[in-house]
Amino acid sequence: MKMQNKSLFFVVSLLCLQMLSAQAMTVSGTVSDAQTGEALLGAQVFVKGTFVGTTTDDNGAFSLDIESGATLVVNYIGYKSQEVSVAEGQALLSVQLEPDVLKQDEVVVTGLASSVKRRNLATAVAKVSGDELNGSPSQSLDQALGGKFAGVHIRRNTGAPGGGMSVNLRGVATIAGETQPLYVVDGIIVNNFANQSGIDVVSAATGAGSARPQGQPTNRIADINPNDIESVEVLKGASAAAIYGAKASNGVVIINTKRSMSGKTKVNVSQRFGSRSII
Repeated sequence: MKMQNKSLFFVVSLLCLQMLSAQAMTVSGTVSDAQTGEALLGAQVFVKGTFVGTTTDDNGAFSLDIESGATLVVNYIGYKSQEVSVAEGQALLSVQLEPDVLKQDEVVVTGLASSVKRRNLATAVAKVSGDELNGSPSQSLDQALGGKFAGVHIRRNTGAPGGGMSVNLRGVATIAGETQPLYVVDGIIVNNFANQSGIDVVSAATGAGSARPQGQPTNRIADINPNDIESVEVLKGASAAAIYGAKASNGVVIINTKRSMSGKTKVNVSQRFGSRSII
């Protein structure tokens, strides 16, 4: 009787070990772009309905311990999510994700070695497209920005044609210091300090007594044609200083100009006419 019990216990133990070995397995695979075949770095691979998961490496490869018959969910920003059912004994997977341009979440680089979705960003970021700027009959970019961003105050320094503009993004925080934002055009920081007109320079060189009334200061950002602008972004939070340093303490105006694109040739023509009468 004792011998039969030992034999039964031994058989049951073997069955349990076999069931456990069948339930637990290690699955490896790669995640790539379905169109280009390029490996996707940082894709999220996790077991559906659990918090068990991992991310892909530089080669798009991953390895994960799962139970047999589990379903894996693969996510990557800008791509459609995909669910993959792992069959028993299937230890190697090849997942190809389809791009999803319409549903991709815009990512903002915060300057703190991380990227977050725009809707989760704590920093104030506002964006205006070039089409919106061109809708207003403005002679310069700084004039076109007026009324386009909430909390942005734009004031003319003079009533003369081509006169300079004063832009305030975060309010006045100093009495004698600089209050103008930092301008970045196509990733390059530009100097927007106002300088005197050519009349002032010539008059001062010839020894004129007072050249100031003859010309007015102008901002260099006014040299950019509003029709050449693709988009304008305004950063008003602390992340602006984290990216560009102390120069961005008053905020940042990021200007992206239009570039050549593949496809059909497009020609845009615009004309404005105005007249004034003293009668």
